[in-house]
Amino acid sequence: MCATKTGNSKDIDFTMDAFLARQPILNRDLQLHGYELLFRNGAENYFRTVDGDVATASLISDAVHIHSLEKLTDGHMTFINFTRNALVQDLYTVLPQASTVVEILESVAMDDELLEACRRVKRHGYILALDDYVLEARFDPLLSMIDILKVEFPALSGQQQCSVVESARQYGFKLLAEKVETPAQYDSAWNLGYDYFQGYFFCKPQMLSARRLPESNLQSLRLLQLVNESEFDIDKVEHLIRSDISLSYKLLRYLNSPVFRRQTPVQSVRHAIITLGQEPLRKWVSVIAVHGISSQKPSELMNTCLIRARFSERLGEKVFGPDLASECFIVGMFSLLDAMLDQPMKEIVQELRLTEEVRRALEGGESPLNQVLNLSRAMEIGDWTTINRLASSLGVDDAEACRLYSESIEWAVQMQPQSSDAI
Repeated sequence: MCATKTGNSKDIDFTMDAFLARQPILNRDLQLHGYELLFRNGAENYFRTVDGDVATASLISDAVHIHSLEKLTDGHMTFINFTRNALVQDLYTVLPQASTVVEILESVAMDDELLEACRRVKRHGYILALDDYVLEARFDPLLSMIDILKVEFPALSGQQQCSVVESARQYGFKLLAEKVETPAQYDSAWNLGYDYFQGYFFCKPQMLSARRLPESNLQSLRLLQLVNESEFDIDKVEHLIRSDISLSYKLLRYLNSPVFRRQTPVQSVRHAIITLGQEPLRKWVSVIAVHGISSQKPSELMNTCLIRARFSERLGEKVFGPDLASECFIVGMFSLLDAMLDQPMKEIVQELRLTEEVRRALEGGESPLNQVLNLSRAMEIGDWTTINRLASSLGVDDAEACRLYSESIEWAVQMQPQSSDAI
């Protein structure tokens, strides 16, 4: 996400493009607990020309004045890094107390002034976290006042992990495992008693046993195959939807929802199909199918699919035009089917009648659509070097890509209640 501001670095406002990314944080039940918001000064220079104080001030300013925190985090907890000066100046007080986690950077110098600033954080009612914890005695005075300890999980040995867990028991703070990138790392952290998990482990498939799809989800995928046929057969589509009461109910409820503001309700499946049209129907079916498949997985997985689908579609409209934009949507929506089904993507795409471009993109082959998907993935983790390279190769300004991604997050927030209510 991007914003432009004017002023000087001593105030919160200054001139630059501010890039903002978010990373999900899940609880032990794999439900979304919150997001960490991350600032970068652009694709090329990271923090080389902007110090941490300016980065923190910019991030807070963007979150409060440019973006809506409610839309960025959908009402969940917001984790933000604070430098020493930002803590001492109490900059966090412009953020909502009930949903803000103040993170102390591991690089801060420990002294009485900092400890007093941390006590004020607690007195103001904010949650206090220590970021990127390493086992150093200089952090000991903080352990009795923090609420969350963030640990770079893969960096610690088994013995060090035991020491961290013992400290959590002694002082009563919760543990957050960072940089958890595989299901095995998640399992290890979970078994040690970690409370929260940050990383893209939930986007990786576990190839231990393939999931068998319930018949209702198979019906959705069969319907998806039908609407992806080059020759749209409305009779076959109507027959399949009418043969499944759940699909019929979902489609009619969707079209009669307040989103469409219809004066006359849609009362038949055929009327619904004609009213919606092939391309919008194709998108609706893909959302329904993926939502059903992801029901046994973390809810953030579906949210990620929605953001990828919308971002890929909007980017595709600008880069390829309307014809391929629909293909981009499908690529984004289906990009995590391997994680949902715990099967290799090549096996999954063989069962679906997808276009050659979509199939190649999902399998990671050479395809313009794959570039769009990779740009979406880079946006998720704030990989600004990759964002700049891919946006440039697609002929899109990286600031425009950030704007489209921000809009896609808002769209996904609107879609989630609607799709879950209909399912």
